[in-house]
Amino acid sequence: MIMKDYFKRLKKLDSFLLNWVQAHTHTDFMDKAMLFFTKLGDRGAIWIVYAVICACSASLRQVGLNLTMCVSACAFLGNFAIKPLFRRQRPCNVDSSRPILLSRPGDSSFPSCHTMTSFAAAVVTVWQAGGVLGLSSFMFASMISFSRVYLYVHYPSDVIAGMALGLATGGIFLFQF
Repeated sequence: MIMKDYFKRLKKLDSFLLNWVQAHTHTDFMDKAMLFFTKLGDRGAIWIVYAVICACSASLRQVGLNLTMCVSACAFLGNFAIKPLFRRQRPCNVDSSRPILLSRPGDSSFPSCHTMTSFAAAVVTVWQAGGVLGLSSFMFASMISFSRVYLYVHYPSDVIAGMALGLATGGIFLFQF
């Protein structure tokens, strides 16, 4: 009974936050910016660029390899293990009457793999490269994550779970390799 109440409250908070973002943050500029950031996270594109940048530097070559392996592990874990287990419908599919700015994703909502891979990559980049590259990785991870709620393809709890899983995966990865 307690767990049922907890999940009911979480669902209510999720809906409230999602609807608040939809009602109070949309502008033409933000629409374009959020589409840009979400596309950076598509298939780990920005993290592949980071890995290539690192691989081109003799002192950061190992960082590039670690980024590639960590992002690949997160993508596999999120898309092929966790999402099929939970099968949570995306908000844009629950309320399909609301227009959205991108194609409706066909997979599950929980967790946000854009967020998971982004925060795992940010942990690896900050820990192993630091500096501007590390700081910018957290900025990109944060913007990519927010874009998923803004674009109505994830609930806030999907993004929070993705962030936690990404931080944990990146941390575990750093200490195992």
